Amino acid sequence: MTHATITDLRRELEKARHALAAAQAHLAAHAEMNAALHCASDSVMYSPLHAKVTTAIAGIDHALARTEQPGPEHSDTNCPWAGLISDFDRCEHGRHEGDPCGGSCGTTSKGNPHMQPGSTIGYTLRRGPIVMPSRDGKYTPAAWYRRNGGDA
Repeated sequence: MTHATITDLRRELEKARHALAAAQAHLAAHAEMNAALHCASDSVMYSPLHAKVTTAIAGIDHALARTEQPGPEHSDTNCPWAGLISDFDRCEHGRHEGDPCGGSCGTTSKGNPHMQPGSTIGYTLRRGPIVMPSRDGKYTPAAWYRRNGGDA
């Protein structure tokens, strides 16, 4: 089965589980009401349907647990932010700074006019500036930080 099929089946199982849980609560309340109405002692007689609903919920929980897909671990090779950050230096035509561009950049892309190398784009927790690095430093995390007001 494909990942999309499993995801769809899990969604339908979760809907069924939600409906069965509501039915289970209703059946339990009905049995408890009947016990109170008939002044039964401390025992409540739940219906066979209540037992079947409880068993179905347990089966759904088991199926959902068996098909649970672990989320991808965050790493340098699997970072959802890497694509976004690597696009910061693109010009309005989609070309990286220094790449060939036939648009209004001329022959070579001048990059993002709003985020030129050396411009401050944010701050760290300890108030250090985060700067747009040069083209060569884009893939070096240390190049994004300016220390003590000096160069990046």
